[in-house]
Amino acid sequence: MDRRRPVAGVAFPLFLTAALLAAPAAAAPPLSDPTGAELPPSIHLTVPWLYWVLAPFFTLWDGISMLSMSRLRGFLLGLVVLYAAWRVGRALWHRYAWSAVPLSRGVLGREVRLLLICLVLLAAFLAVGALWHRPMLALAGTEQDEAVVDFHSHTNVSHDVRGTLMRGFDTEANLRWHRRAGFDAVFITDHNTVAGLTAHSGTPARCPGIEVSAWKAHIVLLGDSLPVERRRYNSSFQALLELLRTSDSTYGALSVASLPEYEESHWTHLDSLVNAGLDGFEIVNAAPKANEFSRARRDTVIALARRTNRFVVGVSDIHGWGATSLVWNLVRVPGWRAPGTRLCDMILSRLREGFPAVHVIERHHLVAESAWPLWLTPIGMIWETWRGMGWGLAASWLGWIWGTWSLRRRLL
Repeated sequence: MDRRRPVAGVAFPLFLTAALLAAPAAAAPPLSDPTGAELPPSIHLTVPWLYWVLAPFFTLWDGISMLSMSRLRGFLLGLVVLYAAWRVGRALWHRYAWSAVPLSRGVLGREVRLLLICLVLLAAFLAVGALWHRPMLALAGTEQDEAVVDFHSHTNVSHDVRGTLMRGFDTEANLRWHRRAGFDAVFITDHNTVAGLTAHSGTPARCPGIEVSAWKAHIVLLGDSLPVERRRYNSSFQALLELLRTSDSTYGALSVASLPEYEESHWTHLDSLVNAGLDGFEIVNAAPKANEFSRARRDTVIALARRTNRFVVGVSDIHGWGATSLVWNLVRVPGWRAPGTRLCDMILSRLREGFPAVHVIERHHLVAESAWPLWLTPIGMIWETWRGMGWGLAASWLGWIWGTWSLRRRLL
């Protein structure tokens, strides 16, 4: 009898259990304000029952969804490295002498079949996570006069939505996504069109906006409900400044510089954008490319916004993929819950007060500049997920770890 098999079989779940139980010692707040302000103690995330039952799946989908573009590449690289380490380690454990014993055709065949099975399972897991608008963690615990707002989102009238598998993500689908995440108001800001601003009643409130493709910049106009001629503003830097100077008088809208464009193309002259009339900055954007924004650069923008009294926001920039909210905004709007109030107008009025108008709330996640090497992104993502979740979700993880081990043991 091979006495090593039971020990080897239980080693991995024991390791996962030890790591999971150690995570609270390095616990991180699940929610924080990027500006450094303290959150109200009542603010928390609600967990749907299905999310709790399937916690390993849902938390992993969330963790992947909140990765930056470089971290997504690192995630795939890390899976390759970890898979290779697993197979080589297993071979050594069973005393496969790769350099001394020729591999049989049967062994190679089993390895190829296993690799194909793992690839199919990974592809299915990622596809479900991207396509299923599943139950979501939602922000809760806000005060009576606080509205939860998203300032940048898209529908299928945007060119980079309608030509994808998310072509059915219309205005109503957008609003359902935000309702599940706990939003009270959503600005629909499609690329260079207001066709997505269809009539809507109920919650969350549908607020007007547009994302203008200006010169080497994307400028989100909040409050605009008129078509904008993009060619008028994308010919030169001066044309971009003209949009910022006239957005209020011409369109009755507040202007927000969107990530990552202002970082990539206008980092050295942010002051010029502000002087021209820019009203606010995105400091968190959940899109993978925009999520590369470093904490140091974000702090620089926050300092500029604070000094010039410009508001800062975090945005979903949702294009229909997945069901994970990385960020919410709290805007204090006294009396907005009363019947007949115009919440969108009240939010815009509040934004005109500048920096104090918005309280940004961001979820804990593995950031682009984390000390975790790129090839260890899968492990780093899981560790940061464990650090930011409560004991209820940890218990679900433990149940799945030991339930899977027990089932495997019975089958073998």
